[in-house]
Amino acid sequence: MIVSNQDVLDYLLHRVGEKQLVSTHPIVQRALEGNVQATTFLKTFGNSDISAYIGFIDLAGFSTIVQGKSPREICAYLKPFLVNTINILTDRFAMIDKMIGDEIMFILPEIEENTNLHEILYLGQIMGGLHDLAYELRPNYTYRFGLSYGKVNVSLLKGKDYSEWSVIGEPVHVAKRLQGLDKLASPNPVCGAFGLAIGNQPLQSLLTQLQHKLAIIAGFASRFTHTIEPEPQELKGVGRVLLAYLTPKGEERRATHPN
Repeated sequence: MIVSNQDVLDYLLHRVGEKQLVSTHPIVQRALEGNVQATTFLKTFGNSDISAYIGFIDLAGFSTIVQGKSPREICAYLKPFLVNTINILTDRFAMIDKMIGDEIMFILPEIEENTNLHEILYLGQIMGGLHDLAYELRPNYTYRFGLSYGKVNVSLLKGKDYSEWSVIGEPVHVAKRLQGLDKLASPNPVCGAFGLAIGNQPLQSLLTQLQHKLAIIAGFASRFTHTIEPEPQELKGVGRVLLAYLTPKGEERRATHPN
């Protein structure tokens, strides 16, 4: 295989392993080589502890919608949602960590500690993009998201013939649990939740942090409004979480404030 960019080669070796790389199909090789954002992300943050926003996005009722369809039909159905969502995320410097079926996991890292204004602004823009896409694709696609923030580690997990980068940390579990909350089961056409694990942090301090972040995440650019739950919720596997639900401000608001 010929790869001119050493960073890309390093990424491919980490992604599929040396043994697999030799036999990987050229089409797959080109697809991996085209993932330039991933190589930059791993070069910058690989094997590091960082602060980041973590998000999960998936379609509501996906299994029921595609029941009985062929793999080709399912692919055709998924494509408008997945491709447009990928573009929304990567255009705002988020990194796609993984995709499984209709679900996308992404990470938006802080470049420097305590100076995350740019990242949270990007997240607000991502929410705005997801909002607008939901209205464009409805009623055939409705979806929900779970978001969290905190410390994660970007780790290389290496076996004998395969290696994989993975984002590990409490915010990953919190975001995933939030995505599955009952209140998000029937989005119209999109809804989500943002939450922070309490752990040993003072509740009032965490509430202030949550309010500060929501002011931008669910602000003008995002076109969402938010409702903070009055009491922390106990989520399986992550403990108590202070969270807010995000719902669209509505078509009337959207028409009054176009892009």
